[in-house]
Amino acid sequence: MNTPTAEMNVTDVISHNLLVIDDEPSILSALKRQFRRNYQVYIANSAEEGLELMKTYEIQVIISDQRMPGMNGTAFFDQVKTNYPYAIRLLLTGYADIQAVIEAINDGNIYRYITKPWDPAELDTIVRGAFERHDLIVRNEELMAKLQQANVDLESKVQSRTAQLVELNKDKDRLIGIVAHDLRGPIGNIKMCHDLICKNLTNTTMQSKLLGMIDEITEKALVLIDDLLDVSAIETGLLVLDKTAVALEPFLDKIIRFNRLAADKKNILLELDYQGPETGTFDRQRIEQVVDNLLGNAFKYSHKNTSVKLAVEMSEGLLHFKIFDKGQGIRKDDMNKLFAAFQKTSTRPTNSEHSNGLGLSICKRIVELHGGTIHAESVFGEGSCFSFSLPTVAIAK
Repeated sequence: MNTPTAEMNVTDVISHNLLVIDDEPSILSALKRQFRRNYQVYIANSAEEGLELMKTYEIQVIISDQRMPGMNGTAFFDQVKTNYPYAIRLLLTGYADIQAVIEAINDGNIYRYITKPWDPAELDTIVRGAFERHDLIVRNEELMAKLQQANVDLESKVQSRTAQLVELNKDKDRLIGIVAHDLRGPIGNIKMCHDLICKNLTNTTMQSKLLGMIDEITEKALVLIDDLLDVSAIETGLLVLDKTAVALEPFLDKIIRFNRLAADKKNILLELDYQGPETGTFDRQRIEQVVDNLLGNAFKYSHKNTSVKLAVEMSEGLLHFKIFDKGQGIRKDDMNKLFAAFQKTSTRPTNSEHSNGLGLSICKRIVELHGGTIHAESVFGEGSCFSFSLPTVAIAK
């Protein structure tokens, strides 16, 4: 079907194709001579032959005689209008056929009619105008197709953005739920401990125990508040990194020293395998936060009397941190939940430790803000390895 498509471009049209149909050879010869310099001219002796030519060639403009044996011009154009609606149709006719011409015009079957005998200059103007009209129709179709595609793209973006907003709204609801549930409980417990201390001012043993509980509860509440603040800063783009050159040996010694206290509570052996460079370039506080979180998870999900190892090395321009444990491991169907906010796996802490489902997602965003990547590998029942890699300017050790 001779219709323009979104892929067709007016500038791609090499030549304009003109089809002339008449049962008089002299008229065909005259019209071909007149237009062959400006257009590619195809000729047919009948409407039926013209239809066959249109199946083969892209015809933009047609000049057809009205009176022909078999199918006449108006009947021919009636078919062309249905099958080739963008072809511009010019009817060549005598005054005796004026009523048929009027009907054809009213039915929208022809663009113009040309009376016999014709004026060559006038006919040249009419044909040139017909091609210009066809080009304009094609151009409009192209623009309409582009507009429709733009609308589709815009609708897709709107739907995508709407879905993001829905997810953000869900995250907001989760945050509110965490604040309402996880903070209300600790604050209530602190209030209860306060009241008990006030009632037992002379019982120093009871006071010491309650003060210890207050310290533990407030620590959990502060960790949760810090996590919520980090999530908020990351999501709003307000988390700014302070990258500096960091001496790795004292940096790692500090991490091991502080985390060994948590490891000792479960009699877990904490090892350091440091094969890295002397310095790395990153935000000291934030990367310490990531390593602390990964080590804390290793302790949390490992059984007593096992081991956890922190390995650091430089390879291919990247500084790699790896945390190995010999804990419970993670089921395969839980692996895709690990770094998503508010997600918890079926693996549970071995000593009823608390988890709010935010730590790993925060680690992931901090590492990504450094231009790095974070991964997890695990064999259920045997242990896990959480690792992250940072691009860094470093001096080899």
